[in-house]
Amino acid sequence: MAKGTSNKQPKLLTRVVKGLGHWLGPETPTGKVFVAAEKSMTKAFDKLGSSDRYLDLVGGALNRALRVRKAYVEAQENWLHLLRLPTSTEMDDLREEVRDAKNQIEALSSQLELVVDALEKSRREAQGVEAVRTNANGSASTERPS
Repeated sequence: MAKGTSNKQPKLLTRVVKGLGHWLGPETPTGKVFVAAEKSMTKAFDKLGSSDRYLDLVGGALNRALRVRKAYVEAQENWLHLLRLPTSTEMDDLREEVRDAKNQIEALSSQLELVVDALEKSRREAQGVEAVRTNANGSASTERPS
């Protein structure tokens, strides 16, 4: 057997996709039915999507659903307040505050690292100056530079 070739069968997903491609290809009878159904559904949904009556109906239903959801959340939060428990809104606010505090701590930590590095650098430079001021016999000079 040549290198790079395999006698393994393709994976199940590959076989399924190839089978669907064959069955739904535009030259097969099932593919022709699928293409016709797709075209008619696209035409129907285009017509439905441009209908003011349909859009008003769907918009109204969505609006009512959102109002019901809002009322449900308000009622749930009122009950939680009565039980002296935190609400989901309060927990979300608390999460945001904790996230902000974490970001501030990370920023302060980075700034502190820079300050420590600068202090260490100035300490090394000061030690280098002291080493230069030592006398030939190894004792440190007490004179201060002017």
